[in-house]
Amino acid sequence: MFQLYKQRDFSGYIIDTIAFFKSYWKNFFGNYIVITGGILILLCVIYFFVFRDLFTALFSSVNDGIGYDISYYFSDNPVLFVSMLIMMIVLSILFSIFAVSYPVVYLGLIEETGREDFTSSEIFERIRKFLPRIIRFGLYSLVTFFPLIIVATLLASVLVLLVVGVFILILLIPVATVWITQTFYVYLLNEVSFTDAMRQGWKILFSKKFWHIIGSAVVIYFILSILQGMVTMIPYIFMMFSLFTTGNGELSADFGTYISILYIVSFVLSYILSNILTVNQGIVYYSMQEQRYHTQALSEIDLIGQNVE
Repeated sequence: MFQLYKQRDFSGYIIDTIAFFKSYWKNFFGNYIVITGGILILLCVIYFFVFRDLFTALFSSVNDGIGYDISYYFSDNPVLFVSMLIMMIVLSILFSIFAVSYPVVYLGLIEETGREDFTSSEIFERIRKFLPRIIRFGLYSLVTFFPLIIVATLLASVLVLLVVGVFILILLIPVATVWITQTFYVYLLNEVSFTDAMRQGWKILFSKKFWHIIGSAVVIYFILSILQGMVTMIPYIFMMFSLFTTGNGELSADFGTYISILYIVSFVLSYILSNILTVNQGIVYYSMQEQRYHTQALSEIDLIGQNVE
């Protein structure tokens, strides 16, 4: 059984993230696809038709040598555009609720049951139970984290002429990611207020293992960025290949379709891979809980006491 409550350092966070997926990848991603697959497919279908028509129009204008005003695409199809936009917003919100909370709930079930496999209905019911808190977290974050990140970015930009400004800008993304994710874990898995969760998330982030936590997040983020970047670069490679192989400098008529499919693949991959970073932060969360409360150590003492009796 994977041990959640365990004191770790930089290498431990990364190694145990890999170990987790070696043990749980089939059940984890299988249930993830079952729970989010329907919404994800609908999103992909909408994205495909929107991007296909948009890219086709753009690339046709390139071939014709005529500049294309993107506003025409929306003004010529107002009803379709508004309908698609509403559907995209609704489906994106629904998908985000399940996608973001899924790793947190999954680790929570491991903590409670100690099992190595779960059914999609178990996970879905737990997410449904947490739904009010998930929605509140999203709303509270809009008026707390979002303004704070904007202010921090502006301050760092002002200080960019100094070395400290560059340093802050580099750290801003991993620091914000860790703080928000840790706050989410605390808020979802404990009966605390949002402000208390923010404070606890802050304490976890700026603990004695700050550089271990940030370092592991950066490494995982860097690996995921490379994987996503490899897929994202494919459309550009195809674009250049198509441009040079047509012989007349024109792009293929179906190029808009191809690039839309590739961007959708990149979109799906980014959401799937984001689970790895969230699980990594979950391992950080449980490690810090062990460091603070010695949960695993106390559990082992209780077990020894029961065996003696």
